[in-house]
Amino acid sequence: MGNAWTEFIHNDILIATVASNFLAQFLKVLTNYMRTHRINWKIAVSTGGNPSSHTSTVTTLTILLGERYGLGSPFFTISFILAAIVVIDALSVRREVGEHSKTMNEIFLETPWGRKIAEMIDVKKFKELIGHSGLEVFMGFLLGILVAIIDIWITGK
Repeated sequence: MGNAWTEFIHNDILIATVASNFLAQFLKVLTNYMRTHRINWKIAVSTGGNPSSHTSTVTTLTILLGERYGLGSPFFTISFILAAIVVIDALSVRREVGEHSKTMNEIFLETPWGRKIAEMIDVKKFKELIGHSGLEVFMGFLLGILVAIIDIWITGK
């Protein structure tokens, strides 16, 4: 067990990948503060926003696996396919769900007809910030590259 724990805590790819995610989440709070001049820590645990933490995370993982094991390795292949799915999902499906949520909230919370229905049944506000814009995904991609480069520089691997 001791050896497994040692391997786990010395896994620089895992540490860099998780750090990439946490850094992206923190940067969401910072970018929101720059826009609103208010600190909102809830954003640190939310989906959506700038930069995309999902994109940052899978980018860091994919680059480090490719650099460490080669672009022909099964590790890189799996990570690359996973990254492609995550990015496409962030840009399309999740973004579209966010737009639908916004429309549903407008219908049920901002129209007389919708408010009347909301009085009769329990209508909860839908979460609107779910997906990402192209810029948010691109910024997550750049952050993921930066974290991977820092990991390669620190570890010398």
